[in-house]
Amino acid sequence: MSLKLAPPWQLALGGLIVGLLSLFTPAVWGNGYSTVQSFLTAPPLLMIIAGIFLCKLCAVLASSGSGAPGGVFTPTLFIGLAIGMLYGRSLGLWFPDGEEITLLLGLTGMATLLAATTHAPIMSTLMICEMTGEYQLLPGLLIACVIASVISRTLHRDSIYRQHTAKHS
Repeated sequence: MSLKLAPPWQLALGGLIVGLLSLFTPAVWGNGYSTVQSFLTAPPLLMIIAGIFLCKLCAVLASSGSGAPGGVFTPTLFIGLAIGMLYGRSLGLWFPDGEEITLLLGLTGMATLLAATTHAPIMSTLMICEMTGEYQLLPGLLIACVIASVISRTLHRDSIYRQHTAKHS
């Protein structure tokens, strides 16, 4: 579904949506890197992750849909992290020591979503290992990222960046 609005009105609507979402959580502002860092330092509770995830996802969709300049790289990292952590926190409801699994699944989500959107599994794996210093995760993350990238290429031939380039050239 798309609204047929003049570009200034599209930008205004996107800004209004992001502004309203920021009343719930200021984490929707910016590219999400500071939120990624805070989640990795001290993983929040399930409902906090879910709330920030939904608000940030809506903000990214509103912003990119409005035609506002901005990237998808760091928001992709946040969304992958949040999905992985949501799954990890859900598992933690049944397992007593869920903190480590939450972090591991968050990092895996971050790497695999990045690999799926960029079609660059090696870059995604190395980037997450570099960001965290957790090089022992490299073999497992690489396997997960290759699988995510293959599935993504099967579903859609072009990466998100190639789609953007084709659309704007």
